[in-house]
Amino acid sequence: MGDPVEQHAIQNVVERLDARYPSLGRAHVRAVIDEEVTRLAGNPVREYLPALVEHAADERLRQEADPVAVVDDSGRAAVVADDGDQLDPMEVERRAREQRAGFLFGDLGGGPA
Repeated sequence: MGDPVEQHAIQNVVERLDARYPSLGRAHVRAVIDEEVTRLAGNPVREYLPALVEHAADERLRQEADPVAVVDDSGRAAVVADDGDQLDPMEVERRAREQRAGFLFGDLGGGPA
């Protein structure tokens, strides 16, 4: 994993999952993430690697401990800050889903997921 953008994205994954699973410890969270990065390292398409790693690591960590809700002062999910000029790809996806939510787009009245 030599790409600095990819390394930064993986570091953001570590930050988010460490905040969600504080009882497991940062070293364990990092080890699980490193295992998932190694597992997916041979794939030729690298653009979605951080999202795939986060999903797989989150599933594994969820089996070991219950996640802690990480919220900011407004009660919304907190965003781990990048370098300030760009949002994390997962946050962009979440915001896009919120904008598309509605009866015509599969929302059955429960609001955004």
